Amino acid sequence: MTGEDSIKVAKEGVSLVVEVIKAAGDNPQVKEAASNLGQTAVTLTKTINNVLVPLAAINFAFDKARIYFAGKFQQEIAEKTSEIPPEHIVEPKASIAGPMLQGLAFTHEEPDLKEMYLNLLATSMDGRTASVAHPAFVEIIKQLDSVDAKMIRGLLQSRVAIPIVQIHKKLPGNGGYNVLIEHLLNLSDPQGEAAERVGVPAMVDNWIRLGLVSVAYDKFFTDEALYSWVERRPEFLRLSQEPQSDGAKVEFQKGILQCTSLGKRFADAVGL
Repeated sequence: MTGEDSIKVAKEGVSLVVEVIKAAGDNPQVKEAASNLGQTAVTLTKTINNVLVPLAAINFAFDKARIYFAGKFQQEIAEKTSEIPPEHIVEPKASIAGPMLQGLAFTHEEPDLKEMYLNLLATSMDGRTASVAHPAFVEIIKQLDSVDAKMIRGLLQSRVAIPIVQIHKKLPGNGGYNVLIEHLLNLSDPQGEAAERVGVPAMVDNWIRLGLVSVAYDKFFTDEALYSWVERRPEFLRLSQEPQSDGAKVEFQKGILQCTSLGKRFADAVGL
C-alpha cells in the first residue's frame, strides 16, 4: 500500500463517524449524543492529520491495522469519548496520540492492551482529565504483554497492598540464605486452585522497573493469617520436600507489594 493509499484509508475512517451523525436525523436524544460524536470526529480528524498520517506508511502497511483503523477504531474511540461534553473535547497531545496509535496498531487484537490504549487516548481528549495523561504511560503500556496487563489491571483497580513472599534456603551457621523464588504471589488457576506461574517473578520485577508498584521485604502485615497460604503453595511444598544438605532449611520472608503514586496515576489515565 502506498503512502497516499494509507492516508486515504485513515481519512475515510474518520468520515464513517460523520456518517453516523448524519444518520441521527431529528431524534432529540440521538442528536444530543451525536453532538458529542461530532466533536470527537473533528478532533480525530485533526489528530489523524497531525499525528497518524505521518505514521501511515509504517502502521497501515499491515492489513489488519489498516482495517482496524478504518473501521472498528472509529466506533470504539467514539464510545470511549461519548460522555465527554463537546466543550471539553480537546485535541490530544501529539506526544501521547502518536506513540499510542503506533502501539495500538500492533496490539489492537489483544483486548487488555487495546483497552488501556483507548482509555488513555480518551483521557487525553477530555479537557477535564488531560493533565492526568502522560507520554510515559504510552511507553509503559508498550512494555507490558497481555498477561502483564491482565494481572496488573486487577492490582491497580484495587490499589490495596497485598502480601508477597520470597522463598529462600536458610544456610546453617552464619545466618545467610540463598533466594530460591523471588516475588511469590498467591495466584490460582481458572478453577481456583493454587498454580505455579514461573513467569510471575519477572513480571513483578518489570512492574517495579516501570514504577507501577513497589515491593518491600523489610515490611510486612502483622496479621499472620494473610500469609497462611504460603506453606500450601505448590512451589513451597516442592522446594521443602527436596533433600537439603548441611542442615539448610527452606523458609519464606514476608513482604508487601503496593501501588506507587505513579501506578495510581497510570490507573486513572487508562481507566482503571
